[in-house]
Amino acid sequence: MADPKNIIVLNLGSQRVGGAVFARTAGGDLILKRYQIAEMAGDPSVDATRLPQLKVALEELAGKLKLSKGSVWYAVAGHTVFTRFVKLPPVQGDKLEQIVEFEARQNVPFPINEVIWDFELVGEKDAVEPEVVLVAMKADSLNELNDQVEAAGMKGAGVDLAPMALFNAFRYSYPDADEAAVIVDLGARSTNLVFIEGERLFTRNILVGGATVTTAIGKEFGLGFGDAESQKRDHGFVAFGGAVEEHSDPAVAALSKVIRNAMTRLHGEVTRTINYYRSQQGGSPPRRVFLAGGGAALPGVTEFFQEKLKLPVEMFNPLRGVQVDRGVDAAAAGADAHALGELVGLALRGAGSCPVELELVPDAVAVQRDAAKRAPALVMAMLCLFGALGAGIAYFKSAERKVQERIAATEAEQTELKAYADDLRDLDNQLDELKGQAAQLETAIKDRSFWVRLLSELNGKFANDLIWFTVVEPLKGGKSTTPELAKGSGIPEGEAAAAATATPGTAPQTQAAAQPAAFELRLKGLYRKNDAGQQVVYDLAKVLAKSEFFASDKIGENLQTFVKAETGVEEDRYAYKFDMRLPLKQPMEFKPTEVKK
Repeated sequence: MADPKNIIVLNLGSQRVGGAVFARTAGGDLILKRYQIAEMAGDPSVDATRLPQLKVALEELAGKLKLSKGSVWYAVAGHTVFTRFVKLPPVQGDKLEQIVEFEARQNVPFPINEVIWDFELVGEKDAVEPEVVLVAMKADSLNELNDQVEAAGMKGAGVDLAPMALFNAFRYSYPDADEAAVIVDLGARSTNLVFIEGERLFTRNILVGGATVTTAIGKEFGLGFGDAESQKRDHGFVAFGGAVEEHSDPAVAALSKVIRNAMTRLHGEVTRTINYYRSQQGGSPPRRVFLAGGGAALPGVTEFFQEKLKLPVEMFNPLRGVQVDRGVDAAAAGADAHALGELVGLALRGAGSCPVELELVPDAVAVQRDAAKRAPALVMAMLCLFGALGAGIAYFKSAERKVQERIAATEAEQTELKAYADDLRDLDNQLDELKGQAAQLETAIKDRSFWVRLLSELNGKFANDLIWFTVVEPLKGGKSTTPELAKGSGIPEGEAAAAATATPGTAPQTQAAAQPAAFELRLKGLYRKNDAGQQVVYDLAKVLAKSEFFASDKIGENLQTFVKAETGVEEDRYAYKFDMRLPLKQPMEFKPTEVKK
């Protein structure tokens, strides 16, 4: 398990992940106890493979540095964070935060609730128009990085930005630098420019880095990214400009020229950024250039920038103010110093205050900090709870004794009341039987009056004396329930049943015909010749269909299915036949329910 006095830091680069363990002396100086750098293969611009490779690299570092369950500060690459320097109107106090939040909503290119952001005043503290630097990162991206850190067995303590960590490391390691300077941090996927002018800070990220050089090599020589990267590291250097003798190996000479061309593009971006800093930010031209990052190790880079910028260029050494522990190879640490700037800046964050203390807080870290803030209150609450529990236990023991006494008295009373409950249960059973008998009688009375109400309803629907019924016949399942009526009509009983299943006015149907309604009322009769003809029959059928006795939802607009009438066009006839069959809403049978005795 990691020593709690140690300061554990990680730099999550695009192609290299650096890790280190620092400590502080009694005087407050930093001590580098151990460090490691893990490489990630593949093109750093392919985001899909970064997280799995990052997890593997973090696990490798955790094993080598023995960081199990340690709390770490780590830095995220500059190109993953939106950075904007904004000048504010002259405001102070609480209004400053309100103005900054307004500017953040205006400048951050994402919905403010989808990012994790922070700000800090930069430059002169008493300036008329204070300047702040806004930083924001998509919450999902930051949380994914934090998940990889925790998956490797470590716990995030805080998150810084690589350019800001470099600024803090420079201010710590170069306290004697009193002229304007710029750090060119050559990363794999992008390059960070950090302008330092006294207490003033300005940064910008350029999306040209070591991977750009590797891609140019691969395109020129037809190599994959991995092979091109190997060629760059094994044989590559930046070709010298002017009349300088080329390398004796033509292949190496050609390789160096490709690298120089790619670096020329980077130089152009650096020059434009310097001009922007001078013209738009009011900064002074840099007098010194410091090279940092993994790309600074490429041979000839220092000479290239010195030639192009016409300024003194040197390697950034963040270990100037850091003691190196005896267990660390000092020579190796000195050779890797240009790649350790972010780690030193992060160690300063973990050790105490720094010139710039911007921080992006993942959701998991925010929850941990919130829990830590609440811990004292929770401890006090637990003590109060235990005190309350002690008082409660004493109270409830006394109450238990009284409850037991009451239970004994209640059980005696319950035995007495149980006898009354049995008598009431017998009376309830008798009442249920009587209710069943009464319900049957009520139903019988209602059913007895069914035909009286139905015939009264039919009689009340006649609007004139042009029509009258000759047969009112109930049907069940399409068959007559009054076979005597069929005999009296002179139709054989079988034919009457077939006629009952047929549509009125049509030929009798076979058993395979459409099934009729379960209960119907067949109405046969005559209508007198009139100007409207058989329409008087259909008008009556429409009125009857709306009656409470008939299933109007089945009849609907299909009267032709249920009504058939002869056409009244013969001059020598006084009346014409009609036949209608209307489905009933309710059954016509009464089945008595057996009464239990």
